Amino acid sequence: MNIFTVYLGSSGRARPIFKEQAIKLGQIIGDHGKELVYGGMDAGLMGMLAKSALKHGARVTGIIPRKIKDSERILIGISEEILVDELCERKKLMFLRADAVIALPGGFGTLDESLEVLYWGQLGLHNKPLVLVNIEGYWDDVIKYIKPLPDFDGNFLIIVNNVDEIIPALESWNAPPAVQTPAHLPHFEDEILRDTDQPMIIDIPSIENTYFAICAIGLKQLGKHRRGIGFLNQEGEFNNLIQWVNRAAEETFVTPKCLGLFTEANNEKTLNERLGALKYVEIDLHNDKWGNA
Repeated sequence: MNIFTVYLGSSGRARPIFKEQAIKLGQIIGDHGKELVYGGMDAGLMGMLAKSALKHGARVTGIIPRKIKDSERILIGISEEILVDELCERKKLMFLRADAVIALPGGFGTLDESLEVLYWGQLGLHNKPLVLVNIEGYWDDVIKYIKPLPDFDGNFLIIVNNVDEIIPALESWNAPPAVQTPAHLPHFEDEILRDTDQPMIIDIPSIENTYFAICAIGLKQLGKHRRGIGFLNQEGEFNNLIQWVNRAAEETFVTPKCLGLFTEANNEKTLNERLGALKYVEIDLHNDKWGNA
């Protein structure tokens, strides 16, 4: 495994431990002669990772969609810069280039991309691992949430506590049988962005539905749609997922405003009332999220 696609936060306000681990991963990638593929930005952990990888001799490829604001913060000096039209193209190309996918702490985008890898895996479309780097238990609530889901396939998930454990874990990983990855990989952006005001209600917890929901929240954060998003949390089945969102906000990987991008309730009547009362939330990525780092 020589090419690592890394998903991680673009927030410039993360605590030092997360920044240190991103920088160290860049060093590990360079020192071990690996290549880095990432989202191409000079913001937050993303920029720190890429600069560190370049400093330590790694080839770094950045993949950026022209149509979202990420294109305003491209890192200068990367080995290869690839511009695509849509966010789904970015995610697909980042995945196809990877031998392994690594997820450091991040926000909705990072979780969306991670769930996408697990979703495609359980559909039998690839045999690549997702390495979830659970620094200071950041992903604990996500792990508790996804493991009992009916369509979760643990063969595609590796969990480590810090970046030093990544390469040893990959070396000991038992890969599922090789498959031919198809030219088309399913995604939900067309459904989410279709011309309708109909709210999206997530009532059954699964990898597929959660990938759909987190993708929808992430696109709403980018201002791509204004549809309501609600979780019908009848028996607390979404509690751990929502607790992770709160943790992500506390750690500044999502902004406090992002908590208003969706709602939840334990019955349909209340959920519909809350969806009707949702106000449009506009996120200023430059000031609210990226900051100067």
